[in-house]
Amino acid sequence: MGIESNLYFPFVIRLYGFTLFCLCDGNFTGMDLFYHIKDCVKGREDPHNLLFNPLEKGLAFKLAEWSFEKMFEIDEESGISPYMESLDNENFIWFLSDFFEAASQSGCFKNVSLIKKILGEIEEIGSLYETNETTYWRKVKRSGRISLIDQLNEFLDSCSDEELANMRGLYAYPIADRILHDRELCSFVAETVMDIGFDGETVEGMRSQWVERSKWPQRVKDILIARDRGKCALCGVDIINELSELGNIDHIFPLSGGGCNDLVNLQLLCSHCNSEKRQQEIETRSSVPQYIRRLKTRKI
Repeated sequence: MGIESNLYFPFVIRLYGFTLFCLCDGNFTGMDLFYHIKDCVKGREDPHNLLFNPLEKGLAFKLAEWSFEKMFEIDEESGISPYMESLDNENFIWFLSDFFEAASQSGCFKNVSLIKKILGEIEEIGSLYETNETTYWRKVKRSGRISLIDQLNEFLDSCSDEELANMRGLYAYPIADRILHDRELCSFVAETVMDIGFDGETVEGMRSQWVERSKWPQRVKDILIARDRGKCALCGVDIINELSELGNIDHIFPLSGGGCNDLVNLQLLCSHCNSEKRQQEIETRSSVPQYIRRLKTRKI
């Protein structure tokens, strides 16, 4: 049984959407992301070699974990996370339904009875829409919402750090895959790290090198070849099928300009494009196939 069998897909989409939202939120990138990366570099958080080495559980994976944490970061005054507080009444119920269904399927938690109880209450509230819409809205807006917030907090208080960490890590995999699949999104993430000033910005505001060149493990090469489909990310020449072409792993943002060695900053280039690019920053091309825009070539 593979890891995907423990995933509840609606929650995957919800977490992926929230991760993208966090990446566009200056408060998250300038504060949470900056300090998380700083803690990794200072050895206070794993992995200590984040950005210095190309890691499978690198920045894309950690972004998903940090977004998960942000989603459940409880505000002391309101007793609920700002994310959940921002959801309107029905969306809050739907969010809890997705989360607790995901928690149930994950197998990470011991308090199964409370999960079932909360899912049962959510189902009961939902069924009222067909039988008594007035009561449904009263529950959704007031008593039901308050009760579910209390039960959510009870559940979170009953969970061990290890249980939450296991679920967080479980859902970080598909989010990281989705980020790494999109080369333009990877470029956006890599540039965001530089924009928040970590860590190659001089006093004059110029970006400088702060990471040494790393050796590329075979696994990293395999990931990039798969993502870029064995083709040059700039000119599209088929590197894998050209016996005379070895291919090169390129930093989208050069190390000399403040770039890093994380997978989000790497792409596959042919020798010619790699030589032409040198230390330049060139607009990143999409790695997402053109399904809708692709011309029809055959009839089914």
